[in-house]
Amino acid sequence: MNELAEVEQPTDLDDVFTALLHEVALEGAPRPFAVVEEYGDREDVRVAGYGLAYDTHVQANSVEGDFPLKSEDVERVRTLFEISSRSSGVRRVHVVWLETTTAAQEG
Repeated sequence: MNELAEVEQPTDLDDVFTALLHEVALEGAPRPFAVVEEYGDREDVRVAGYGLAYDTHVQANSVEGDFPLKSEDVERVRTLFEISSRSSGVRRVHVVWLETTTAAQEG
């Protein structure tokens, strides 16, 4: 028997199970977002942090890694970033939801 004959060939059952794994993993996956600072009147922007929104809470951190947050919702995270950046000339802070699909990442 050669090595190729010993390798199990995928079955339709394997495909169904793989699809189930993906479905379960995506069902509870957190939504990624960016916290973006706006300078002037739409003159410039900067990503200040990234976060993950779970069903029960939100976790975020600044891009520098020195402003970790855990909150009840994304709006509170946005507000805290806005308060902390007022002295640096930030006009507004926005939340930008990031796509999580493979097609969006490849496109």
